[in-house]
Amino acid sequence: MQNFEVMRYILSILLVFATCLIGCTSKTKETIVSSDARVSTFTFQTDTSNPGLTAVTYTIEHRTDTGLIYCKDSLLFGTRLDSVIPMVTYMATPGIVNFILPDTTIISTGVDTMNFEQKPIYLHVKASDMITEKIYLIDIAAHQADPDLYVWKCLTENLFAPHPIENCETKAFRMHDHLVVYVNNGLATSVYQSTTGEKWTQVTDRIDALPVPCHVRDIVQHGDTLYYIDGTSLYLSEDLLTWTKRDYTSADFTPVNMLLSYAGKAWCIVQDNATEQLMLATIIGDSIHIQTDIADLKDGFLPTNFPISDFAALSFSSSSERPRAMIVGGRAINGDMVNSRWNLEYTNSKYRLKDFSISQPTFKSLVGVSIIQYDNRFIMFGGTDNNLTWRSDILYSTDEGMNWYTPDTTSNQLPSTYLSRRNQTVIVDESDNIYIIGGQSHTQSFGDVYCGFRNATKWE
Repeated sequence: MQNFEVMRYILSILLVFATCLIGCTSKTKETIVSSDARVSTFTFQTDTSNPGLTAVTYTIEHRTDTGLIYCKDSLLFGTRLDSVIPMVTYMATPGIVNFILPDTTIISTGVDTMNFEQKPIYLHVKASDMITEKIYLIDIAAHQADPDLYVWKCLTENLFAPHPIENCETKAFRMHDHLVVYVNNGLATSVYQSTTGEKWTQVTDRIDALPVPCHVRDIVQHGDTLYYIDGTSLYLSEDLLTWTKRDYTSADFTPVNMLLSYAGKAWCIVQDNATEQLMLATIIGDSIHIQTDIADLKDGFLPTNFPISDFAALSFSSSSERPRAMIVGGRAINGDMVNSRWNLEYTNSKYRLKDFSISQPTFKSLVGVSIIQYDNRFIMFGGTDNNLTWRSDILYSTDEGMNWYTPDTTSNQLPSTYLSRRNQTVIVDESDNIYIIGGQSHTQSFGDVYCGFRNATKWE
């Protein structure tokens, strides 16, 4: 009996052991290996002193042959790549990952510091099955040029060559895929044109239909039509050379000067003959129509400090996508320089005209400046103030002309050969090139042409 109890005890222990053994075996899983060697994401470890590394999204193209890891645009100018830590995730846990550099191969630990300025660099991933593998070319670089830098060069020193630069006035336009310049030397108006701004051809040495002298600076382009006002007459041309004239001697008003092209119309300034007050008007064909419905103007009359000459006018689309125009500086009807910034806008089915001059202007009264809209800002060139200071600097406005400031000269400075002037023409073409053409100083006239652009406008 005692032996039987001993045997039963031993059998119980063996049964428990067998049960545990079976239980342990049932919980053991077979190790799963993967044949997926693809990369899921790529970036670099965050470095606060080198923020350009993580300021972009890196794109992964797996492809059937060698894959590609890149960013669609180069990294920010100044981003360092000589000591970086790549951070990579994978579709499945890899077996082995190697970074193949020109001078070494690094077995990845996930926190390896590398020099990505070397080219080429490959990422070699072997799947956990230790058979499947995938290779990626890592093509990453930083911009080598400052995107905010403006690059300027002189295209020609004398567009009139072989004719000398005389005491003349110029006005340039972009028409029919050409740069066109009207020149008046007090005796005749001639026309030059160029496709690039470097080589110029004289189209005609005299336009007899225009008055002598002709203040070509006051010609306004509206689409493919040019308008000019002199005395009591309106002149217009649709082919650069042929001008027609309409006389307004018998009208109730006298044309004073062209203003600008705005909201699908050519605008001008007229003087009411009965009151001698100034008014705004639009032109349809060769007919002048006084705008009496402009809000903020009593009976449609302009204030006495509204400029009638030597002003800068710019039509643009506002941040609210409404058509606007800005008229800056110039001379009033009494000949005084004005420091004003008028805003013309069409809103709620009405034209509105307001003086947005601020109490702390960056500049004083100005004449002969040029303003363009370029790369989400306004840029002002040239001019003279009421202290007879000739401006060679550039001014920026990022709030549609309300405030102006001088940009960093390390990013935008005209060449030393560019001399202070006023009455220059500044044009922006379809390729974001800026052309500065002609102008005058107190001692000379200019026939030079400068071209510039901001680096970033040339990068895709």
